[in-house]
Amino acid sequence: MLISPRPQVFSTADIAAVLSDLQARANDAASLRTWAQDANVAIERVVATDDLTYVRLAARDDDGSPIVLMLLEGVWERAV
Repeated sequence: MLISPRPQVFSTADIAAVLSDLQARANDAASLRTWAQDANVAIERVVATDDLTYVRLAARDDDGSPIVLMLLEGVWERAV
């Protein structure tokens, strides 16, 4: 039986640090792709288009929920 490893857990402070890094370095689809290549966090999915820009981290939050961060009107925030 193959057991997959548990995802890393990010605290609120960890998520805030990733959001801060994204805000400083990724302000559009092209820069998000660059950020994702250089990121120090595991990434599950990146969507970087003119209409939709978000990243889903491989880590989960304290409740086990996925962490999806979106660029909305020039500001990175966590999607609910």
